[in-house]
Amino acid sequence: MKQYLLSLVLLGGLSTVALAQTPAKPAPTAVELESFFSRLSETNEGEGSIFDSVDIMSRRLVTYLKGRPATTANLGVDLSAESADVAHLKVFTYSYPSGGTRGTVHRPVLQWQNAAGQQFAYALPEECEFTAIYKLASPGRTRYLLLGQEEGDTNTSISEALVVELKGNYLLLDKEVFGKNSPLQLSNVELSFDEPKQVLTIDLADHDASAEDDKLLAQWGYHGKFPARPLTLFQRTYPPMAPHRKSATKTLRLKFSAGHFVKSS
Repeated sequence: MKQYLLSLVLLGGLSTVALAQTPAKPAPTAVELESFFSRLSETNEGEGSIFDSVDIMSRRLVTYLKGRPATTANLGVDLSAESADVAHLKVFTYSYPSGGTRGTVHRPVLQWQNAAGQQFAYALPEECEFTAIYKLASPGRTRYLLLGQEEGDTNTSISEALVVELKGNYLLLDKEVFGKNSPLQLSNVELSFDEPKQVLTIDLADHDASAEDDKLLAQWGYHGKFPARPLTLFQRTYPPMAPHRKSATKTLRLKFSAGHFVKSS
């Protein structure tokens, strides 16, 4: 019996040693990343097995960007935006054809550096081509506004505003800056930001309002005035779930104040 227990202990010890000696997966190389993302950019979504590896390779891109200054050279991705301050927040974007009416799909990965100059990275859970970064006035905090667009279909362009905060080695997604709707996503609008005034302007001239967008914009006092239309018998019986209506208001201005975007005159 004692011999049997001793054998189990020894086997357990050997198993532990074997587990500890399992080699870690080597860090990705620029050649590996460039090969994958270049092939991906030429492949329609759903074609072949390459899309099974998108999330894996996104994480490997993050691994590559951690701990080293990086450019787009030989990576197969684009540098779509960069801040001019000491954090050097960058947006690296890889893309691929959707194979449908969406056109091109964009996936962003952020890189930044802390006060000691060490680089860190994070893959955003978004599908958007962010092309502009602005510093937000936040005493004692480091926050940025990212603006971008993504094609929804042949008739819809989705504009997106996202706020991120850097805390040394960590990146936080601000989920309260636009009320309880973060990121801010609206169809067929133009977003622009006046950094000195800290004002985000939403141009609604071409916006096809929907019930979902109305609810989102109502928190800033936006209430579009739409012409009354007589309902058909079918509409009275089965009202539309999300009617689309042309916006009456042309612009909405939101000022960043005390950590939130509030309506500006």
